[in-house]
Amino acid sequence: MARAANGGRSVPDTSFEFNLERMFAETPPRPDSDLFAARVLEKLDRGWTTRRLLIGSMGVLGGLVGAYQILGAGALQQIEAVAARSNDFITREGSSALAPTGLVLDGQAVLMAAAVMLVAAGLGLARLMREI
Repeated sequence: MARAANGGRSVPDTSFEFNLERMFAETPPRPDSDLFAARVLEKLDRGWTTRRLLIGSMGVLGGLVGAYQILGAGALQQIEAVAARSNDFITREGSSALAPTGLVLDGQAVLMAAAVMLVAAGLGLARLMREI
């Protein structure tokens, strides 16, 4: 800290910061900088096509295995049974609540609304991931 002539207050010596900033702003040119940059870009670009194909094929394989597991576990039959029960319940309970409006509601409409909400949530998540 250097003492200023005005009242003896101490002020920081900023000449070091100015010199350091000037030295980093004016880096000396290297003779092989273009070759180095070209090699780095080549290494970065080289594997992306292979990576994309590998990740995509693993995703397809995982989706096929998941679909086989779901179909093998009898999930479709369980979904159909739940849909039939929900259709009976909504027809029985929902018709009395919606009778004055004349709106017909059944289990398939509720399941379709749930499916549309899931698709909208998936699209929203994809948009969020793209923004990040």
